[in-house]
Amino acid sequence: MTKAELKDLIERGDEIEFKYKDKMYSIVYITENGEDFISFCEFYQDTTEVKTFEELCEVSRDGVTVLQMLESLTEEDIWIF
Repeated sequence: MTKAELKDLIERGDEIEFKYKDKMYSIVYITENGEDFISFCEFYQDTTEVKTFEELCEVSRDGVTVLQMLESLTEEDIWIF
């Protein structure tokens, strides 16, 4: 997935699940105290909430950013809802 493709999905509000190195991750949207956030997490782990697409791209897990994870995957490992 390219950065442009990810940005388009985020702007449309699509939720994303993906598999990276045998772990499952998700990007979803939440509203807390009247504010909207993009939430990223490994399934059943702590979440990271950000306000912007650029912040999402820079979130890091195990030394790899969300964008780097997604750029390395093929369509078989990504599910869009």
